[in-house]
Amino acid sequence: MKRKTLLTHMAPLALYALLTGCGKAPEAPTQIDAKTWNLPVMTASASAPVEYTTVGSVVSDQRVEVASRLSGYIREIQVQEGERVRRGQVLARLDAADVEGGIRQTRAAQGAAEAAFRDAQTDLERFERLFERGSVSENEMRKVRLKFDAAREALNQARAGLDTALAQRAYAEITSPVAGTVVARLKRAGDLAVPGMPLLTVESGRGLLFETFVAEGQIAAMAEGKPAVVSIDSLPAPLKGTVTRVVPSGDPVTRSYQVKIALPETVGLMPGMFGRAVFTVGESPSPVVPRRALAERGGLTGVFVLDGEGRARFRWLRTGREWPDRVEVSAGLAADERFVAAVEPALREGDRVMPVEAPR
Repeated sequence: MKRKTLLTHMAPLALYALLTGCGKAPEAPTQIDAKTWNLPVMTASASAPVEYTTVGSVVSDQRVEVASRLSGYIREIQVQEGERVRRGQVLARLDAADVEGGIRQTRAAQGAAEAAFRDAQTDLERFERLFERGSVSENEMRKVRLKFDAAREALNQARAGLDTALAQRAYAEITSPVAGTVVARLKRAGDLAVPGMPLLTVESGRGLLFETFVAEGQIAAMAEGKPAVVSIDSLPAPLKGTVTRVVPSGDPVTRSYQVKIALPETVGLMPGMFGRAVFTVGESPSPVVPRRALAERGGLTGVFVLDGEGRARFRWLRTGREWPDRVEVSAGLAADERFVAAVEPALREGDRVMPVEAPR
């Protein structure tokens, strides 16, 4: 019985000795030598901007409602919606029969006034000679001079009336005050044009603005000259604009204030386009790192932070807002920590980094 118990205890030991005798001894892990890199290094600082975003539309700063100064029937309108027009181009013509009749009437009045003036001038010259010889009294001479002055003023009045009538003829042709595009045609040939009633609407393609409305809580941060980034949905890249107008009177219903942003001349930018404006209204305590500093190791995104010996230590980051060239860090990086500003794909944990000047 004892012999059987001894064999039972010895069997596992023998089996283990056999297995370890047949196997190879475990190899020591290969030690990878740390490399030295010359890489740009930055110091983390709290500089993430606090941004405020609003929506709006592109508007023309030169939107003109073209109207007539005369009352008359429209003979023809020479443009259509969407048509490009030049400054001074004829857009419409009115029936000028009444104007032409007025011109003929004022010309006749001017002719009569000229004849009366010549007659008064002849009388004045004749009476002056008679007065010098003492043939007429001073009272008669005074009346002749008065008649001459009245004839002269009547002539001036007739000439002014003719100038006014000729100016009315020019108003029968309605021209464009700006170079732009016809965006609305409000009247047709045969309609009655009334002074002050728009016939056409013309928008200039230059001097475009982005019109938006800012909430009451943010209006204090708005001022003329403040930069803004405007993203138009139909354009591939955002535009850098400048606040040019802040209307200091808010809407009592929406509690918002109108703000207009001047935009640069851009191909494809047209009035009516929808977009978003981003204003920087402050700074947050979260640091910002350049995109080229981010590295991915083991499925995690982070940066290489330098320890006290100048060795690279991978640090996982939790990121927040993103921009084209930088990323906000929500957690994982403290202020004043140094990190590699432009990471190399072959950079490994523990490599030594010799700092060089970080590119701007």
